[in-house]
Amino acid sequence: MQNQFNWPLWHWHFEVSSICTLKCPRCPRTEIPESLVQTQLRLDFFEKNFTFANEIKKITFCGDDGDPIYAKDFIDIVKFFKHQNPDVNINIITNGSYKTPDWWKNLGNVLNENDQVHFSLDGWNQQSNEQYRVNCEWSSIISGIQSLRENTTAFLQWDAIVFKFNQHQIDNMKSMAKELGFDSFQLTRSTKFGSKYQHYNDNDTSDSLEPDEEFISSTHRFFREVFRFNSRIPNTKPAIIENIKYYNQVKEDSKNKNIIPLCLIGTKGIFVNSQGYLIPCCWVGNRYNHTGLSKFLIPENNITTQGIENVINAEHWNTFIEDFNTMTECKNKCSAHLVDEKYATTW
Repeated sequence: MQNQFNWPLWHWHFEVSSICTLKCPRCPRTEIPESLVQTQLRLDFFEKNFTFANEIKKITFCGDDGDPIYAKDFIDIVKFFKHQNPDVNINIITNGSYKTPDWWKNLGNVLNENDQVHFSLDGWNQQSNEQYRVNCEWSSIISGIQSLRENTTAFLQWDAIVFKFNQHQIDNMKSMAKELGFDSFQLTRSTKFGSKYQHYNDNDTSDSLEPDEEFISSTHRFFREVFRFNSRIPNTKPAIIENIKYYNQVKEDSKNKNIIPLCLIGTKGIFVNSQGYLIPCCWVGNRYNHTGLSKFLIPENNITTQGIENVINAEHWNTFIEDFNTMTECKNKCSAHLVDEKYATTW
């Protein structure tokens, strides 16, 4: 397949579904519902377009708007990629609500030791978790985790964001994660609080979700810390090799420039949203930046109608690559002073 712009086809990030059962207050679904399009990618989309699936090293299933587990064909889509390449790294990020133990068993049987499932949980029971994960179902989350742990060799991780309501329960949550059979616990310090963004303050005075300052990221983006419970590590070596190779190449090509673009390295994966549009990364693909996003929501970028080879080789990418230094999101996230090897090889 022609790839004239040398896109890093080794890593793909699919928003297979923009559907979600939750109403998290700081998700674009809740904050900007007027531009939300609820849809999903079906199995035939992947069968038709990803005939090179055996060459892909890593796939991330996570949405800017939705949760992958609510795509009707999700398990069949995972099966498709694992059939083409059993060693591909599958990464699934989900809230985990409203699926049956049998559903999780069926998913677990498709996954193997190369894969990861991340459960986004900010509480330790229904009452606490729904303070941010509004409309979650704790009982189905726990039964799903238990079923998955019993039926897969995939790596499981509990992902928690620090809020005011849980900052004193972190050790308790870690203990629960270990008891449930998770392999690790990830703690995220966010920036989406009133001290950083005035509009999150209640009555312009304080933010009821904001934790103590020590639990807020001091950088321009979130900060993550992982606590491991055992010696298990997913077999990600082939993906890491590709990641480093592209990083070294793009870094060399970007000498004397202000941007080292992660989208040409593959760190976050080439993003395909639930409507089938190819977007360089999920950072420029989110709906908060509607003006920037609209540049990519054009017919030439729709894989469903144009086919993947035509999309990745469209001439308008020349202009996009030349304009890196003028795009706010690119300057903020891919500035040359930020992008070292660790930054460029971490999701």
